[in-house]
Amino acid sequence: MRAISQYTNHVIQIRPQRQRPLGDGTINVTQEPLYAVFTPVEGGGFIFENEKEAAAKHFSFHGLTQHEDEATPSEPDYRLSVYDTDAEAEKHGWDAETKAEVEAVLVRKAQTAPQNILLVKTTPIPAPYPAYDSYVGDAEQLVYKLVEDGHDIPTVLHYEREFGPKRPDVIEALEVAAEALGAVTVTA
Repeated sequence: MRAISQYTNHVIQIRPQRQRPLGDGTINVTQEPLYAVFTPVEGGGFIFENEKEAAAKHFSFHGLTQHEDEATPSEPDYRLSVYDTDAEAEKHGWDAETKAEVEAVLVRKAQTAPQNILLVKTTPIPAPYPAYDSYVGDAEQLVYKLVEDGHDIPTVLHYEREFGPKRPDVIEALEVAAEALGAVTVTA
């Protein structure tokens, strides 16, 4: 799940720190805190084109800056920040329960404070057809149908690896098809 904020360095508390005082003046932390720290575009956060378009439609940016000609408004990209739960789960070694907890809070915050965050529901590369992600048949038959319908196999392979269900048999069949189609050259 990816979320976009119109604020740079946006932070959402997912879980507060809970602690118990001990008799010797120290504390025992009974629950570690968890925060969703958004990465600004200027700080290395990557936002796809479809996410920029969705953010431009969703957020009300106040006080936009202008280019040097003092007439053309600049794009608000520098204000945006991004949070990717898949990347954060991998980075911090979260289990499925922790990731689900983070995503539940993000969904709730997107509903209660829509001007703070936007949950992105589309992918930069669309699925080849609407029911593609739920296909459960033979991988070779799927690839045959994709070739027959004229889909660009390397693009479908990239979608499957990055944004799709990441099915090993489908990836393997798409790799074979991409290699076979790449070997075919047409000379004039």
